[in-house]
Amino acid sequence: MRVLRPGVTATVVALRALLLVLPCAALALALPEVPHGTVLAGVVVSAAAWAWLPDHAVGVVPLAIVAGWWAAHGVVDWRVLVVGALLVAAHVAATVVSYGPATLPVDRRLARRWSARGLLALVPLPVTWLAVRGLDPGAAPSWLWLAAAATTVAMLLLTARLVRPGPA
Repeated sequence: MRVLRPGVTATVVALRALLLVLPCAALALALPEVPHGTVLAGVVVSAAAWAWLPDHAVGVVPLAIVAGWWAAHGVVDWRVLVVGALLVAAHVAATVVSYGPATLPVDRRLARRWSARGLLALVPLPVTWLAVRGLDPGAAPSWLWLAAAATTVAMLLLTARLVRPGPA
C-alpha cells in the first residue's frame, strides 16, 4: 500500500508535517496554562492550512497567533527562547518546501543555506531576552516582544525591497 502519491518524497512530507507541529508545539509550551479554545483552534487550523499551502500567506497566521499569545501573557522565562526557535524553524521549513511542487525533491544545499540563515536569525534572540529580563517589568511591558518582532519584520521587508535587483 502506497501512502504518498507518486513522486512525493518523504522529506517534503516531513517538512510539511513540521509546519503543522512546530507552531502547535510553541503554543503547547504554555502548559499547564491552557490557552483559550479559539487560540488553540486558530493555531491548529492555520498551521494545517500552512502545511497544505506552504507558500501561501496563511503561514503568517499561526506565527502571529502564537507570538501574540506569548506577548499578551508577558512571559519572559526560558520558554520564550524555545518558542522563538520553534517559530523560526517553522518559517525555514516553509521556505525550503515552497521552492517547488511536492514532487520536487528538496535540494540539500538549499536546505543547508536556509538552515544557516535561520540560525543567524536566532542570534539576537538570547541577547534581547537577557536585556528584557534585566529590565524593570514596568519598563518592559508584555507588548515589547510583539513590537520588537513587528519592527524587525518591517526592517526585513524594507531591506528586501531595497536590495531587490531591478529589471534587466
